[in-house]
Amino acid sequence: MFCPACGYSLQKLSVTTNSGGKFEVDHCGRCGGTWFDPYEINRIDTHEVHRIAHITVLPTTPPQTNEIKKCPNCHKVLTPSPTELVPKGIDLLRCPKCHGIWASQRALTLFKENQDATIKDYKIKGRVFPSLSVVFVPAIFTMLLFLTTFVTIRHLQEQKDNRTQAEAFVTNIQTTVLSKDTARITFKTNVPLTTRISYGPSTLEYTQILVSAKPAVFHTVILRNLKLNSIYIFQITVTSLQGKQFTTDPVSFTTKK
Repeated sequence: MFCPACGYSLQKLSVTTNSGGKFEVDHCGRCGGTWFDPYEINRIDTHEVHRIAHITVLPTTPPQTNEIKKCPNCHKVLTPSPTELVPKGIDLLRCPKCHGIWASQRALTLFKENQDATIKDYKIKGRVFPSLSVVFVPAIFTMLLFLTTFVTIRHLQEQKDNRTQAEAFVTNIQTTVLSKDTARITFKTNVPLTTRISYGPSTLEYTQILVSAKPAVFHTVILRNLKLNSIYIFQITVTSLQGKQFTTDPVSFTTKK
């Protein structure tokens, strides 16, 4: 998946809810934006938003952004979220097909802070009508919890299916450390496919390079300028003949001293 704003590879980040639940979001370590599947933006807590912003080191010169931003899942053009759901001045983009939400770092922070203020105000006003709160609030919360749990389980299953399919395509992955700062990765695909690789010391520091621009069965790539005596992880992404993309589980190797 690629960032709708700057085209950088999105990385999975695990976040925690107020109730102790966990789920994953797709985050861009280059421009700081975050992609949420349906309903997820309401589950993330404000302190987690600040944590993500803290661990994301934005470049001094902001990266060039795409004028037309597309959904990283289904590639539909993203449109502004309905104004009745998002306060004026906060720009969240929504996919008209899968209903995921794209938020820049600033927009996400403003949205969650506004949401917290609204909830706090609601709790204060809700004391005037305690009987209504007792009846409706638990019911609404239960319904939202059911919906978000269903969506989360479905998303995790889709991720598992994606990686299972990738493993079916990719075989014979071999890593050879050639020198202190150079490594070679070779692998095969069971049919001719185009491939690329994402690698780095962590998923937030991934560099993405093309391996086979044209469909091939044997694939080789040389990784250069690596850090000495460091652990690197990489993932292989293949594009099927139907244009669908599948990414393998992470694989690691250690460079020489």
